[in-house]
Amino acid sequence: MKKRVERLRGMHDTLPEAYQHQRWVTDSLSTFLAQAGYATVDAPILEYSDLFLSSFGQELWQNLYAFRLHQRDLCLRPEYTASICRLYLDHYQQQPLPQRFQYAGPIFRYEAPGRNRYRQHTQLGVELFGGQTIFADAEIVQLACDMLQKLHITQYRLELGHIGVASGFIKRLRLDDHAARLLLSLMEQISRSEEGERAAQARLEALYPGNTAEEQSEDTTARGAKGAVSELETRFMSSLLNGISISFGDDAVRNEVVERFLWKVGRGEQRRQILHALEFMRALHALSGSPPLVFDELRALLARYELDEQPLAELEQLVAIVEQCGVHQQQIVLNLSLGRGVSYYTGLVFEIHARDEDGFEAQLCGGGRYDQLMRAIGSNRDINACGFAFGIERLLPLLSQNDLPKNEYTQALVIPVSQSDVPYALQVARSARLQGLRIEVDVNGHGVGAGLKVAVKKQIALAMIVGENEQRIQGVTLRDLQTGEERVTPVDALAEIVPHKEQRL
Repeated sequence: MKKRVERLRGMHDTLPEAYQHQRWVTDSLSTFLAQAGYATVDAPILEYSDLFLSSFGQELWQNLYAFRLHQRDLCLRPEYTASICRLYLDHYQQQPLPQRFQYAGPIFRYEAPGRNRYRQHTQLGVELFGGQTIFADAEIVQLACDMLQKLHITQYRLELGHIGVASGFIKRLRLDDHAARLLLSLMEQISRSEEGERAAQARLEALYPGNTAEEQSEDTTARGAKGAVSELETRFMSSLLNGISISFGDDAVRNEVVERFLWKVGRGEQRRQILHALEFMRALHALSGSPPLVFDELRALLARYELDEQPLAELEQLVAIVEQCGVHQQQIVLNLSLGRGVSYYTGLVFEIHARDEDGFEAQLCGGGRYDQLMRAIGSNRDINACGFAFGIERLLPLLSQNDLPKNEYTQALVIPVSQSDVPYALQVARSARLQGLRIEVDVNGHGVGAGLKVAVKKQIALAMIVGENEQRIQGVTLRDLQTGEERVTPVDALAEIVPHKEQRL
């Protein structure tokens, strides 16, 4: 016996009721966004892998569905933002800014499955290109909150951050590009929990170990570090060695000694700076809290590290605008260690969290500002840009059953008396559907008795029996399967007879 092919782990089937609810949420939010000027677009599910290199560094690339086919490196989209940026560059560069787009569709990430977390899930969001920073940021944050209000979701936490604080601090440390990107990518782990912070610490220790742990590949790495040290440092070390009475055999050996020594010094300095950065991120995370008091504490922290206060000023303006638009101060949390897990953010970052009826917390929405992503994927200039996305599957458990649409059931089953009556049965079904009714046709071909049993099993309340007599008068015999009552009804009057209210056995 052939083994049954199972559904992939982390994927899910959407059954009729869930699909109807998901479609209702998507349509409702899409209509709302259209009222705010966001035009609906879509992009291919499959893109060149290079498109996402600016979004997901080496640390996260293993979570993407990337593969090589016919000499091309391809990737199932892990998010929409880069695709919409590419769409803008292809079609809208000559159009005046701002440009507003909305989208909805599946994305794919190979992550550990969990509660309402799938490897394929539906993302609905917006991208806003152009506009002044504070005004555009305020618009997207307020839109995200208004969308929840439209769905009658009022109990949530709006978490605001600004990547400029951490990135400004990291730039000052003069870290190599790999270390700087790594720290920014680990910000999310650090901000989540103590376990996340320990994981980040372990990751950094593995990449930048202390001098007591010698790596087996040290020789190879040291040789590969050539060019990473300055010519001045090399000349200084060479002159120092010339003053020491040690024979190195030839110049190649002497050069290798110089390179290995300077590489070790550089590695130690990188490690020291990274640990310093980790300490700063802990301090940022420790000061997470609600405005306005937390602003004073954050300002004192930035002053202590001699960092620019401009990101705080932007957040203060944003908080004031959002509060004026109806978001309660108690729902807002400032968290300047918020990282969001992708590397293209340049300013505001934010997330929205809520608890479901079982008490489990879920992230509903995430977004922020990414002014340099356009250039990274091929534009000849930076373009102010910001956006956010909701996970539709995360929203559904938070919706009231009273708000969700009722399931659409079949109102009647058309049953042909014999096989020769099938054409007329199909004609009746077509006419009834044009009148706005939901009608099925019994295609089993086993006669009226069997057809009635099918209707009962499917909980269909009405049967339309059609044979030669019914065809002659262009009508149907309508049977109520709850009461057993029958009546002959003209086909063109079915909408007046069949109740529009949902009926099931």
